[in-house]
Amino acid sequence: MRLRLPQLLALILTGLLVLAGCATIPRNSMVQQIEAESNQEESQPFRFDAQGPTEGSDARRIVEGFVEAGRSVLEDYALSREFMTPELGADWRGDSRTLIYEAMNVLTGADSNRYTIQLEISGEIDAMGVYTQEPEHSTRAVDVEVTKVEDQWRISKAPDGIMLESSSFSKIFSPQTIYFYDSSFNYLVPDVRWFTSGAGTTTSMVEALLAGPAPYLQNAVVSAFSPASTLVRSAVPVQDGVATVDLSAESIRESSDRAKQLMQQQLEQTLTALSSVSTVRMLQEETEVTLGAPAANFVTAQINPSTPDTLIAISNESLVYVKGRSIIPVGGVPDISAYHPRNPAMSAVGNRYAFLNGKSTQLMTINESGRVGLAATGGALIRPSIDVAGWTWTADNAAEHPLLVVPEDVAGQGEARPISVSWLEDTKVTSLSISRDGARALIVAEKNNESTVYIAGIVRDADGVPRGLSDEPMKVYPSVPVSTAVWDSDRSIIVAKLSTTEQVAAEQLTFEHGSERLGLLLGMTGITSGVGDLRPVYAETSEELYTRVGNSWHALDDYAKDVAYPG
Repeated sequence: MRLRLPQLLALILTGLLVLAGCATIPRNSMVQQIEAESNQEESQPFRFDAQGPTEGSDARRIVEGFVEAGRSVLEDYALSREFMTPELGADWRGDSRTLIYEAMNVLTGADSNRYTIQLEISGEIDAMGVYTQEPEHSTRAVDVEVTKVEDQWRISKAPDGIMLESSSFSKIFSPQTIYFYDSSFNYLVPDVRWFTSGAGTTTSMVEALLAGPAPYLQNAVVSAFSPASTLVRSAVPVQDGVATVDLSAESIRESSDRAKQLMQQQLEQTLTALSSVSTVRMLQEETEVTLGAPAANFVTAQINPSTPDTLIAISNESLVYVKGRSIIPVGGVPDISAYHPRNPAMSAVGNRYAFLNGKSTQLMTINESGRVGLAATGGALIRPSIDVAGWTWTADNAAEHPLLVVPEDVAGQGEARPISVSWLEDTKVTSLSISRDGARALIVAEKNNESTVYIAGIVRDADGVPRGLSDEPMKVYPSVPVSTAVWDSDRSIIVAKLSTTEQVAAEQLTFEHGSERLGLLLGMTGITSGVGDLRPVYAETSEELYTRVGNSWHALDDYAKDVAYPG
């Protein structure tokens, strides 16, 4: 058969690429070629083309090859199974856990057929795509056993899951967002997960959504789908931009029109973020689900709603607004100078305020009518935060249970009440901020001179009263020292360690594990950021107020202190 010129050139180019790729491999290996594909959800999965075990390989090489084979997700990790005995290969699950490592070493165990894979890990992903970040230089040991099958070494015992070097992980997995509702169904709360790229992404996302929220959001967010909801089959096909979600009868049975409309909205907002999906069809056992006319009590849920662009601050012992480059006195409130006010907060909805007295022993609130009231007392209160439901949050580090919440209507709803959180015991809370959707608390707590950043779901009762925080908070590990943290969006935060004398490096962190250092600022005593588009970051020193321009700080002509966005 004669080859046409384009075909001949393609064959020559392919051969050159293979030779070039092999020339760069640092040691003898079964690896033949690595092709990095785009990590967009509609692309083909990352391909790691390789041979299985080489005949006569020693046991250590089989163990090393098994680790390397985790980069091939094709056919349910078929390559990894080639390194196993048939019995283990039949039961082993590659997708149950992924350990992301920075360094790896294989050690011989006490017995000649036992090996330990030592890893320095940066994170772990479970079967539902939940990413758990680990502190720097964390280690993990994975024990395996080997035996001979027809005179060839094979792995006979190994835990479920794969191990991926961090640079490979970023090619194989990509972050996707599934959504759950806050308790009022007015907001959609993001839950970022990590899935292998490729045609199965939509299926993974829907299965994770039906399984429920990540641990740090448990009991803090709700789903329109009942726990009994499942797919008819493990597939959510996408054709011409239409994703078809076929649910079991138990998923829809006896659901009201509003419930079905909430389901549809939850699916649409989750899946249409993918560039391959523009429309979602919801089926029940292959029959189109009838949504009915919009229910009277159905509202379109908001995602990442913007914070008002007017900030609250203190100037000359009075409340002032900061808007752009202007400092404006707050009208309609009485003289509060006798309290020597500091660290004010302002509601994102309505005109309510809170502030601490000069000694941080009293939390004062100002209601819609402009009336000042004593809301709470303590030995060492921190800056308050007002959630969208009207509750004012603070922490008293002199109390056994530091977290305090104060209702909007003290006369009708009672006085300040503590919230017991086991993982905050014996800590000093240095920063507390409630998300714009009211479903999550961002906390910095110090213990033994080490600070930890937590994000935890807020557990509320049927009336919206805060009753606690989730038992398993998400921990965030910045690369800079931390004493304070603020929300920058519904899925990003800014952290910094404030100081009156030192250069301060703030850092923006995203839930997708991106990070960016902000410009250094000498003597930074405060920083605030607002959720939404075009909300500048403000920082302050003891003498000047700054806004962030690019990655630099620009001083304003006028000065106000303790600046904060609403919330």
